[in-house]
Amino acid sequence: MVREELQINGGRLKAILRDSKLDRTIDDSRPNHYDWEIMERVLIIGGGIVGVASAYFLGRSGLHVDLLEREIMLGALTTAASLQAVRAQFSDPANIAFMKESLSFYETFSQQLDLPGHEIDFHQQGYLFVTTEAETAARMRERVEFQHAHGLDDVEFLTYDELHERFPFLAPEALAATFRSRDGWISAHEALLGFQQAARRYQVRFHLKTEALSLLTRGGRVVGVRTTSGDFEADIVILAAGPFAAQLARTAGIDLPLEPVRRHRLVIGSHDHIPLDAPMTIDEDTGAHWRPEGPGAALAWAEPEAPSPPMRHVSPDPQFAFRVMEGVYRLSPFWLDVAESLKRDQVFLHAGQYTVSPDHNPLIGPLPDAPGLWVISGFSGHGIMATPASARLLADLITGRVSLHNNPYAPDRPALTESRAERMVL
Repeated sequence: MVREELQINGGRLKAILRDSKLDRTIDDSRPNHYDWEIMERVLIIGGGIVGVASAYFLGRSGLHVDLLEREIMLGALTTAASLQAVRAQFSDPANIAFMKESLSFYETFSQQLDLPGHEIDFHQQGYLFVTTEAETAARMRERVEFQHAHGLDDVEFLTYDELHERFPFLAPEALAATFRSRDGWISAHEALLGFQQAARRYQVRFHLKTEALSLLTRGGRVVGVRTTSGDFEADIVILAAGPFAAQLARTAGIDLPLEPVRRHRLVIGSHDHIPLDAPMTIDEDTGAHWRPEGPGAALAWAEPEAPSPPMRHVSPDPQFAFRVMEGVYRLSPFWLDVAESLKRDQVFLHAGQYTVSPDHNPLIGPLPDAPGLWVISGFSGHGIMATPASARLLADLITGRVSLHNNPYAPDRPALTESRAERMVL
């Protein structure tokens, strides 16, 4: 199998946007790149996996990078609370290309970062989207054809007999599915540590227990950050603070269209009834999903919930455990046997926050109304799977290797207000 080229250059990405009719309204009064040679100092706020990977790519590009993290360790908040799953099955052509790039990077992680023996525990057991509805099955078949046409040619559409032969744990009502075997899940913690270790080669400095309080401005430009450890100044300040990004932007008078939303993760300990070779299994009709996790499993369901203030510690709803197990039982009946024999010390409930944008795609790039301020946030639950491509794109935009006009995730893109949203959101 020929692997996808890892670097998306400006011309290729521009072709993707043109072919998919995702063209952006271009303001020719703005520069299509910045004179990065006189912008050597970069300050990143946020030490989750996105921020740490950004530090690596920017350091590798020759910039002087400092990263600020409020906690005592990196990746302690949203990265730690995530389901750590990665997939390339999306409905937006730009996202398909982006996630293919990221997954290819994860497939060769230790080679990409020159870290022999560094494992990220990449389980490529696939993503299986399953439906019980004929109308939905027809749409899924069309989606696979669309994905094939946009370069994701290893997604399969499975009819009833194929589906049940390959995945016998499914309920008889399961009618059809899509499947990609190269999707799966990783250890986000090990990936973050790999990026950090590689970034140190480029003298990236990590400042822990350093909380960003407000942005510093001078002459209409963002020039740094006020923190609990003093003031830091830089030529470029990057908001990689997840749920806290919009709150920090407001200290400079900037409103970002980002909202934190609580999401849960239920982890079940070792249990004999869980098929450990199963893929990530998603109920296409309801969104409830589960995957193996060690000798047990991890379950999640993005239930409708109002936005909440950004939080360091998110309290879970104890009733979620019952709801999500009922949700995954619909297509995977073995969960009834699991539920009937579970012990209290086998159940672990966690909660974190998605940082959600209006179109469920990230904001990556400079903020036009705040010179000196950039953002990489708003992944809407797709941060870990998009990390390598997102961090690479950020560095390429800053250094001019990719034109700002060819950026599908620009913070001022029309799609944020035109309801052109990514539809495959969990």
